[in-house]
Amino acid sequence: MYDNANNDPEDTGRDQACNPSASGPATSGATGDVAFDGDTDETAGQPVVKGGDLEQDTSIHESVSSQRKLTSTARTRGHLMLTLSRVRIATGRQLALVVTREGLGVGYARRGLRDLQALGLVGHGRHGRDKVWHLTAAGQRAVTEGGDVAVRPHAATGERAIAAGLAAHGLAVTDVITHWGGALLDWEVEVDHTIDKARRVVSDAVLYRPGRGAEAEFLELDRFTMSLSRLALKLRAYEAYSQATYFEGERGTIGSHKKLWRQRYPQSSLFPVVRLVLAGADDAEVLDRRATALQERICGIKLRVDVAALPTLLQRPRQEWSWRQIGQSDAQAEAR
Repeated sequence: MYDNANNDPEDTGRDQACNPSASGPATSGATGDVAFDGDTDETAGQPVVKGGDLEQDTSIHESVSSQRKLTSTARTRGHLMLTLSRVRIATGRQLALVVTREGLGVGYARRGLRDLQALGLVGHGRHGRDKVWHLTAAGQRAVTEGGDVAVRPHAATGERAIAAGLAAHGLAVTDVITHWGGALLDWEVEVDHTIDKARRVVSDAVLYRPGRGAEAEFLELDRFTMSLSRLALKLRAYEAYSQATYFEGERGTIGSHKKLWRQRYPQSSLFPVVRLVLAGADDAEVLDRRATALQERICGIKLRVDVAALPTLLQRPRQEWSWRQIGQSDAQAEAR
């Protein structure tokens, strides 16, 4: 989102999700007992297999009494909650990609989600026929108290994002993150980068510690809901952020101007690359033509932008992912 003068529906909805109305929180149908889809557990009796690299045991102990017997392990519940704290919303199958090897243990994720809902720690909304899970306020407090996740008091909740109609976009971002691999604690979604009083750019997600001389990468996901002009404008906003400076020194003294982005990413020698994932169509050729048209719109941009089609990424293991460069190279970035 950047200077939303054209009232793009996706950006406008995201603004509404990030700025609660005075009438109180939105609801997503997450309260009460629910009939769980696909309740047959095809993985009963199998040992839990840890999936995504969560770096440590982040088991959440029950702090809410419940009359029903819990059928999942504390470790599984902890992994589910930590995952939802990073991606904000996810389906059961997406969560299973992290909790179990290659998503084969969907039953483990389902049992864990049932238990967490009984404990009041997660809730769900709907997107089509899918249940879309999110942490409740109690769940967010429990994860934050564990010390692994920083407090973001003004960040939109998963429940509010679903109510604002942003489930499709959020689930697509979750698809990229869960297939990316690596440590979930290195991800953060909906990260605000303020340029000045009038301008800012909000990254769909940020991956920390990626290498290549930068401590972060920016993830943007386009579902064909933005016009090319609007999408190019957002990439230009990243360019503006990369070039913005601030004055370091007290007023009236001899100071210096420094790059604004280095305040946020002080360990980076290069500005983070923008990874743009194109979605909204099953035909990779259609998305490739959109990438070509976008490249023409941002010709001359002083920024590294890499693009890929979501259907292609999801069909390949992470180590075989390839990106098409439509901005400048790292060598050009180092030269400026």
